[in-house]
Amino acid sequence: MIREKKNEISKQRILDAAMEEFSKNGYAAASMNTICSENGISKGIIYHYFSSKDELYLLCAQKCFDEITAYLKQIKKSLGGTAEQKMRTYFDARLSFFADHPLYLGIFSDITLNPSEHLSLEIEECRKGFDAMNVSVLKEILQSITLRKGLSVNQIIADFSLYMDFYNMHFKAKLTEGKSAAALLKKHEENCHRQLSILLYGVSKENI
Repeated sequence: MIREKKNEISKQRILDAAMEEFSKNGYAAASMNTICSENGISKGIIYHYFSSKDELYLLCAQKCFDEITAYLKQIKKSLGGTAEQKMRTYFDARLSFFADHPLYLGIFSDITLNPSEHLSLEIEECRKGFDAMNVSVLKEILQSITLRKGLSVNQIIADFSLYMDFYNMHFKAKLTEGKSAAALLKKHEENCHRQLSILLYGVSKENI
């Protein structure tokens, strides 16, 4: 029992160190050597518990998405008001979460704005619950308004996903300009909200 406890403490120490490194530098620039040297951890110990840098990164990603999804589930229960108010509350909650959890901000930004292509399938699995949560909130908002004839909830969700794919590529390019992850994510969330608003209401103030 004591040995099991020591193993858990060692694994958690490594995960905490990895979270710090991946959050700060992203997957591509993160270094196993840095995780070791800055935390007094030997490579032998790391590879005793974890098979690779990929495994450590995916565990950090999973924790990030599990935590934000659990948080947003609680927010969803209290969403009220107009469709616009629900959207604003939801996107504000996402930013509030990352303000309170800066390590997760780095992980989330790296995955959203600068994904590692060779881990795309594993990342997709990690974020499945988070993506499902976003879809469920969007469905709830769409079902609370009258849609134009010929449009369906599923079509609109599919279109919004395409918009977001474009914006994610746009913000990935912005990373090369040296802007901070926090500033980029804030702008990203604001754009998500604006695009969803345009999707729901259009751009004209007048009825046309």
